[in-house]
Amino acid sequence: MNEGIYCGKGSHIPYADFMDFIDMVFGFTTPEQKFEGLLPKLYREDRRPQDQNYVVTEEGKLMAAVGAYDHEITVCGIRIPCRGIGNVAVHPEARSKGYMKATMNAALEDMIRDGIALSTLGGRRQRYQYFSYDKAGPCYTYSVARDNIRHVYGSLDAPFTIKEIVDANDPLIDGIMAIAATAAYVPTRAREAYLDIARTWKCRLLAFMDGERLAGYCIADQGTTVIEIRAARDEDFMALIRSFSAFVQNSISVGLSAFDASYIRDIDPVAEHVSYSASMSYSVLCYRLILEAFMKLKMTYATVSEGMLVLHIHGYAGDERLCLSVKGGECKVETVSDDVQADLELGHLEALNILFAPISPERERMNDLIRNWFPLPLWMYRSDEV
Repeated sequence: MNEGIYCGKGSHIPYADFMDFIDMVFGFTTPEQKFEGLLPKLYREDRRPQDQNYVVTEEGKLMAAVGAYDHEITVCGIRIPCRGIGNVAVHPEARSKGYMKATMNAALEDMIRDGIALSTLGGRRQRYQYFSYDKAGPCYTYSVARDNIRHVYGSLDAPFTIKEIVDANDPLIDGIMAIAATAAYVPTRAREAYLDIARTWKCRLLAFMDGERLAGYCIADQGTTVIEIRAARDEDFMALIRSFSAFVQNSISVGLSAFDASYIRDIDPVAEHVSYSASMSYSVLCYRLILEAFMKLKMTYATVSEGMLVLHIHGYAGDERLCLSVKGGECKVETVSDDVQADLELGHLEALNILFAPISPERERMNDLIRNWFPLPLWMYRSDEV
C-alpha cells in the first residue's frame, strides 16, 4: 500500500464512524435497514464489530471494510471453528483500487493462520469464487399450502399454541437450547446472545407450547418462512408445521437440511412443492475435519456404502491428501503420504462442487461410491450467518 494508506484490523476506528461507513456503502438510511438492527448479535456498540474488521484507510479516512466474525458448530461431537464474512464494503470513491481484494485476502490469510475450518458468506457466486467460496450445502425448501393441511389432517386447527420470545431472559430460551443440543448438528450460541442471534435479519423466535410443555421451537422471518425448526419429539414435527401455518394464517415454506431426514419424510407427502438448492456460499479450509464431521452426519440418516477413497485436494489453505474409509458402520478420514496413489485429484472449487454441492454434473459421471457418498450435508443455519 502507498504511504498514507493503512490496511489491517480496524480496532482503532471509532464505532460510530465504522457503522456510518458500512450503512452508507449499503445504502441503509433508516433504523429498520441499518446493520445494528439487522444483526444485533454483531453490530451492537458493546460488541465492537470494528475489531473483527479488516479495513483500508486513506489519510485516516475509512475507505473499505470486510468483517470476519467467529462462531462455532459441533457436528457429531466434532467441534468446527468457523469464521463468516460480512459487511463487504468499499467507498464509492475507492472502487477499482483493489481494496476489496486486499481486505478479503487478509481475512482469509488470518483464517488459515488461526485454524479456521469453515467459512461462509452470502453474495454473487463468481464475485466470491475469486476468494475460494462457492455455492454448496444441500437445502430442501418445502412449500405447504393451507389446502394441503386441510386435506391431509381434516382441519386447519393448531395442535400447539405459539409464544414469540421477546425477552432475552425468558426461561423458555433454556428449553429451546436444550432441544437444539439433542441434534447431531448443534450451533454454539451463547445464552446471553441467543435472542439476538435468533433475530438475525429481523427474524422471530417462536416457542410451541403444549400446555406448559415446550413442544419445540422455530426461527421464522417476518412473513411465512421457517428457517430453523426443531421438535422436542420427532413425532410432533408436523404438529409444529400445522401450528405455524395457523399462526400466520397462510401458506408457509420450510427450509430443511438433508440431515433432517425424519422431518423430510413427514413433510414430503403433505407439501405442495419442494425445491432443492445450495444453502449458501462456503469455503472449506480444512477438508479433513469437514469431511469427517459431515460424513459421520450423513451416516446418521442415510445408507452409506462401505469402501475407501483417496483424495488429493489442492485446497485454498494448502494441499491435503486424505483417505476416506467406511467399514462396519464407522468412517475414518486420515491424512496419507504422497506415496499413496490418489483415486481423485481435485482443485479447491472442484472439491467444493463434487463433495458438497447439491447438484454436480461432474459427480454424476463418477463411480457408484462417489455418487453414494456425496454430496455431504454441509450446512449453516441462517441465524449463524454474518
